[in-house]
Amino acid sequence: MSRARPQAIELAGSARGAPEAGEIDPDAPLAVTLYFRRRTPAPPPGSAEDLERLMRPMTRHALDRQRARTHARAAARIAAFARAHGIAVRDIDLTGRRMVLEAPARLLMTMFGATVRLYHDGTLTFRARTGVLHIPREIAPWTRAVVGFDQRPLLRGAAGDAGGSLWPTQVASLYGIPLDRDASRQCVGIIAMGGGYQTSDLADALARIGRRPPTVIDQSVGGVTNQFGGGSRDDEEIALDLQVLASLLPGARIVVYFTGNTAETLANAIDQAVRDDVNRPQVLSISWGSPEFYWTAPRREVVSAALCDAARLRVSVVTAAGDQLATSGMTDRKAHVWFPASSPYVLGCGGTAVTLAGSAVGGETVWNEGAIGTGGGISDNYPVPDFQLGVALPLSVNDGHKGRGVPDVAALAAKSPGYRIVVGGAEMAKDGTSAATPLWAALIAMANAERGAPLGLVAPHLYGAPTLMRPIITGDNRQNGIGYAAGAGWNACTGLGVPRGAEIIAALAAIPMA
Repeated sequence: MSRARPQAIELAGSARGAPEAGEIDPDAPLAVTLYFRRRTPAPPPGSAEDLERLMRPMTRHALDRQRARTHARAAARIAAFARAHGIAVRDIDLTGRRMVLEAPARLLMTMFGATVRLYHDGTLTFRARTGVLHIPREIAPWTRAVVGFDQRPLLRGAAGDAGGSLWPTQVASLYGIPLDRDASRQCVGIIAMGGGYQTSDLADALARIGRRPPTVIDQSVGGVTNQFGGGSRDDEEIALDLQVLASLLPGARIVVYFTGNTAETLANAIDQAVRDDVNRPQVLSISWGSPEFYWTAPRREVVSAALCDAARLRVSVVTAAGDQLATSGMTDRKAHVWFPASSPYVLGCGGTAVTLAGSAVGGETVWNEGAIGTGGGISDNYPVPDFQLGVALPLSVNDGHKGRGVPDVAALAAKSPGYRIVVGGAEMAKDGTSAATPLWAALIAMANAERGAPLGLVAPHLYGAPTLMRPIITGDNRQNGIGYAAGAGWNACTGLGVPRGAEIIAALAAIPMA
């Protein structure tokens, strides 16, 4: 029996394009996630009002109670509407402000005006949505986003094989990051969007540098588990994150949240991590992302909502700024920053290249090797956040607009020297802003340990004390002439600069508790 499509309105920002590669089975079951709209409009992202509300003390249980009170009625109305139209309600998560709907693909595509086909990118085949979504009028007032039609994968931090290398502890020493801090009460989470790791590789790497192992806990998000692929690029990415954190945080707990490689699964992983009432990670390290260009407003919104909850619950989120220079590897003659590094709710990490003078830094510049190098620039989606109002941000090289500057900070990311890790029993060297990211995550965890309480949003504190970083004043992240140059103060290649490790820990630890 066919069902008439209800009257619908366009979901702003949901326009999507993709080359076609085949038809999906219209009768196959398909699940999408509908996110509930906020009851009141949010302040501009990153504004003083926005950051102030996110920094108010909040517990996980208090957030659960608040969301149950504010969203139960909307959830009931949407669920009733879905069931009346033959759509199954598989899950309702009031704290996450979302609901999972399932029905034959044909029914969901008709209900939301979605055009969905198969797409092949040369490696993977996946569903891709084109056009604009339309939300039935009956549920439009309570609908923030609908995701799940589109499964195109996100990019990872594009770390490659490096030349000469340093163990993570040696890199930390370059920045004065102490290696004698007690991290036994700290928990750091890693978002892993593909691949897996071997415990023997971690044990081997730590044994070679004489470091006490952490407790590593695997957590599945949506049924995804640790799947070591024999040393694939995804495996190398996880090994890099895990071994950098483990090397610098002896005795800590490190939780790896394994999830799929889409915007929806990234949001789910962040949400699960920040609401993990057993492990309670205080810092999250995310080495994955892609150019803002690929993020529709609804997809960006669902990740942003999870990042806002991280800020509310005092979880610091550290993300990579990308490894394909200012263009993010795109060929449209424009600069593109990565999301989620462009979010005002994270600490975005860029990359540098170091020249050694013995075991110390002899010189340091922007990481740019022609084809690869640090991402960075001006966001096309986010306004200048309150904490960046006091720095001289450049205008966008695309059209001269003002926006959120990326990255916030930086650390070593170049090929030579790179980061030495163990994968598949063998030593190898890695590069990328996805190496700088766990380094900064570990530094924040050390500050949390000394402070005795988690910091949450870190960027406002660092922008308030820029001398805690050593600025990188030479180099650029231009590709084919498109990009930005380094210089005194903040720049769109390395942000505020690289860490003065011990000074940052002392300054952040001294911040009064709310």
